Amino acid sequence: MAIRVLIADDEPMILKGLRKLIPWAERGMEIVGQAGDGDELAKRIAELGPDVVISDISMPHRSGIDILRTIGERELPVKMIFISAYQEFAYAKEALSLGAVDYLIKPIEKEQLGAALDKAAALIREQGEEIRRKDRLSRLEEKSRTEELQMSLSRLADGTLSPQADAFQALNEAFRAPFFTALAFSVERLKGSPGRWTEQERKLVDFAIDNMLGELVVAPRIGHFFGKPDCIMLVVAHADAGQPYETAQDVKGKIKDYLKLEVSFGIGQPVRELGRLAESCRQAEQALGMKYFKGLGKVLPYAEGAPAASVEGELYQARTEIVRGLAERNRALALGALDRLLALIRSGTEGSQTLAVTTAFSSMLAVVQEIRKSGAAIGDGGFDIQGMQTRLDDCETFAEMAQGVRDMIEELYERLDNRAGNRDKMLIARVKTYIEEHYAEELTLESAASVAYMNPYYFSAFFKKQMGVNFKPYVTEVRMRHAVRLLTGTDLMMYEVAEKVGYLSARHFSDVFKKTFGRLPNEYRQSLR
Repeated sequence: MAIRVLIADDEPMILKGLRKLIPWAERGMEIVGQAGDGDELAKRIAELGPDVVISDISMPHRSGIDILRTIGERELPVKMIFISAYQEFAYAKEALSLGAVDYLIKPIEKEQLGAALDKAAALIREQGEEIRRKDRLSRLEEKSRTEELQMSLSRLADGTLSPQADAFQALNEAFRAPFFTALAFSVERLKGSPGRWTEQERKLVDFAIDNMLGELVVAPRIGHFFGKPDCIMLVVAHADAGQPYETAQDVKGKIKDYLKLEVSFGIGQPVRELGRLAESCRQAEQALGMKYFKGLGKVLPYAEGAPAASVEGELYQARTEIVRGLAERNRALALGALDRLLALIRSGTEGSQTLAVTTAFSSMLAVVQEIRKSGAAIGDGGFDIQGMQTRLDDCETFAEMAQGVRDMIEELYERLDNRAGNRDKMLIARVKTYIEEHYAEELTLESAASVAYMNPYYFSAFFKKQMGVNFKPYVTEVRMRHAVRLLTGTDLMMYEVAEKVGYLSARHFSDVFKKTFGRLPNEYRQSLR
C-alpha cells in the first residue's frame, strides 16, 4: 500500500516543482493533496489522513510549527518534513525538537528530499511494526484472559470452583448483573448432509462458531461461553428477563444465515448468585436434551416435569398385541399396538434419550425373541438384531427413532413366513410360556385360551392337537416336574411344596403326586436320599 503524502506551500511554483521533483510511484508513494496556507493544511490533514506532510515552515494564518504542535497534541501518526527559504537555526531546532523528520533549505535538492523521504518511510515502517507487535501482544493477552475465564466458568458449572478462589472473584468482576442464566446449544447437520461430522469439519465449525460468539456475546458484554463434550454453554449476565431468549434467537439466526447450520438451544432458569450457576447449567442441558423429543432447531426453556409413571405392564400388553398381529398376519393390529407401545415409551422416558432408545430396543428384542421361541421361521436369513441397536442409536429424534421401529416391524412382518404352521407354533409356544410362568397359580382353560386369543372350546381341541395331551394333564405334568425339583433340592415342608406348585391342599397334592409317581412325596424324597 502506497505511503500517502500531502504537500503544502504558499507558492504554487514550489508545489508544482515538488510534484515533478521525485518519481513518487517508484518510491511507493503518492501525493494525495496540497494546501496553500496553514489553515488549509490543518483541514487537509484532518480530511485526507496522510502519512507524510512536506510543508513550508512559514505560511500564512498558521505556521508549520503550529501544525506540528497540533499533530503532537492529537497523537496523529503523521511524519513532517519542513522546507524553508530561511536558513535559521532556531526554526530547525524547534521543528526537530517537536518531532519533525527533517528540515530542508530551498532550493530543494532531489537527493536531500529523497533521503528525508526514506527516513520518513523507515519511521513509518518501524511505527507500523510496533503497532502490530502491540496489537499481537494485546490479542494474546485477551486470548489468555478469555481462556482463563472459560476454564473458570467450566469449573463453576461443574461445581468444582470454590467461592474463595481468585478465579471466582475474577468471574464476579467480569459478570456484574442481577441475574445469571445458562444456555446450552448444539449444532445439527442440515437435512440432506451425509453421515456424521468428520474431525476436520467439526474443527472448522467450532472455529467459526467461536468467532461468531465472540462478536455476538463477548464483545457486546452480554456474557461468555465455554465448550462441553456434547454442547456449547453460554452464560448470560442480564437484568432484563427476556435477554437469554433473545440472545439464543440471535445466535441461532446468525449461525443459520452465515454458516447454514441448524442450532438447538436449551435455556436454564436464572439465578441471582454466580455460585448457583451450576444449577442453571444443569437445567440448560436437560432442556437441550428435550430436542430429541420435541424436534431439532428449537429454543427450549427448562420446565420442571413430573416423574414418569411406570408403564411396564402396559408395555408388556402392547408387545403381546404386536406379536399377536404378526402371528395372525394382521398388519393393522400389529401397527396399532406398535403405536400404543411408542406412545407409552415416550411418556415413560421423556427427558432421557438413552432410556427411550433402550426401552425401544428391549421391546423390539422381546418381540423377535417371542417369535423365535415359537419356532416360527423368519425368512431371508433372519432378522438383524445386532444392527437394530445401532439403527436406533443413530436416530437424532424420537420421531425418527419411532419411524425406524415401524420400519423394523414392517420388515419383520414381510420376513415372517406366511404359513399356517407358523401361526400355530407361535400360539402354542405362547401358551407353554404362560403355563411355565403361572403354574403356581390357579390355571384355567379359560385363562390359557385368552393367551392364545381363542375361545375355550376351540382352544381345548387346538391344545390337544398341538401337544398330544389335554390341557389339564399337561398342567399337572408341569406342576409335578417342579414338585420333584423342590422335593430334591430343598427342605421345604409338604404343605409349602404344595403351595409353590399350585395346590391349596397338601392332601390333594399328595394324592396327585402318588398317582403320578407311585409313591407319596415324603417317600419319594426318602428314596432319593
